[in-house]
Amino acid sequence: MNVLLVETDSSDARTLSSYLREQGHLCFITDSARSAKSLAKKECPGLVLLHLDGRADQAFEFLESAQSLEPPVPVIVLTRKPRLDDAVQAVKKGAYDFWTKPFPLERLAKTIELIEGVTPSGNGPAAGEDPAGDPIITADHVVCGLKALARKVAPSNATVFIQGESGTGKELFARYIHQESGRGNRPFVAINCAALPETLLESELFGYEKGAFTGAIRNREGKFELANTGTLLLDEVTEIPLHLQAKLLRVLQESEVDRLGGKYPVPVDVRVVATTNLRIEDQVKEGRFRKDLYYRLNVIPLRIPPLRDRPGDIVPLSEFFLRKYVSENATGARSFAPEAAGKLKAHPWPGNVRELQNVVQRAVLISDSPVIDPGSIILDPEEGDPSGAAQLSLMPLSEMEKMMIHKALNSCDGNRTKAADILGISVRTLRNKLSEYRQSLEM
Repeated sequence: MNVLLVETDSSDARTLSSYLREQGHLCFITDSARSAKSLAKKECPGLVLLHLDGRADQAFEFLESAQSLEPPVPVIVLTRKPRLDDAVQAVKKGAYDFWTKPFPLERLAKTIELIEGVTPSGNGPAAGEDPAGDPIITADHVVCGLKALARKVAPSNATVFIQGESGTGKELFARYIHQESGRGNRPFVAINCAALPETLLESELFGYEKGAFTGAIRNREGKFELANTGTLLLDEVTEIPLHLQAKLLRVLQESEVDRLGGKYPVPVDVRVVATTNLRIEDQVKEGRFRKDLYYRLNVIPLRIPPLRDRPGDIVPLSEFFLRKYVSENATGARSFAPEAAGKLKAHPWPGNVRELQNVVQRAVLISDSPVIDPGSIILDPEEGDPSGAAQLSLMPLSEMEKMMIHKALNSCDGNRTKAADILGISVRTLRNKLSEYRQSLEM
């Protein structure tokens, strides 16, 4: 690989270039971000190591220009004085990663292996799978940037707000932040705010004292207390009712919980990560989500793109799931036929990574060949095949809605949370729809 080293520190330049050449890479060196532009066009590097010195404006200008090259060049930003603002700015401008000097040279070698798309053992492609064992599988530069930002802010106590469609991997990012933080060996507690009725959500979040209500026969800790010294994931936080949002805001500001029926607040030390599959800006504008709570949660925003916007991840993820289910089921399927891979890449994946995972698992289970052919890649025609949708007979929208809801529930064995994810609605909305159908039958 050709590596362009933009480094103002001559000692660091010698160390890095010497190591890269020992590893068999061709290294080009410049001490100016401006001169790096022409050098990058001339030498076509596969990686740029960019030192962020006092001329940060020039470095960020080069970072933007690197994304306009064909193909875009991954750039790792290096600095001895890390600042959160610089890390956020670098990721926004397309940085592949943001590293603090000094760093282990082995980390550089593993990253180059990842970019080249081979495993450390040389046994074949594993593009997107981090050789260091990170759980987020990606070859997309946007997701790599989000991952770098997540790792950068993980050691802090800042709240993180993760947005993205259902099935994009929001909880995976939340767990990654927890693992990369100093709380990694502490509790990770998740609560689906959409899966609980309003009457139970408050006691689940904040706990209650004995005698607080009928049936409260003993004290009970809420999720905040259970996550003390660790991380709490508020999944689908936009489903929390407005009157509870005010109480949540106070917990975040004061770091203490008021149990139902309690006399004194209970101090907690919790890192909060919140997620939603809705456009939070619309929820705030429409008065469904408190603006002050939004600002309190949105200290570090991460917006995960849908799978259709990162097609380069389809094959790496498919191969990851293939290895996973081959191992779990001890089947003979070991690779995708080119036509099968093409079929996977052509699908729009409305269900995102979760849908891809299900399709690959199904293919592994039904395939009798060492090579998975296109016939084993079974896609839902209503979601991915316009011709299949065109064959549906016309019917009232209410009947179509009912049919889709029952189909989603059947496909998930009655699991309402999963069915709601597939349908792109909240569990509360699904519950209300089912109640409407029952009432119509009773009339």
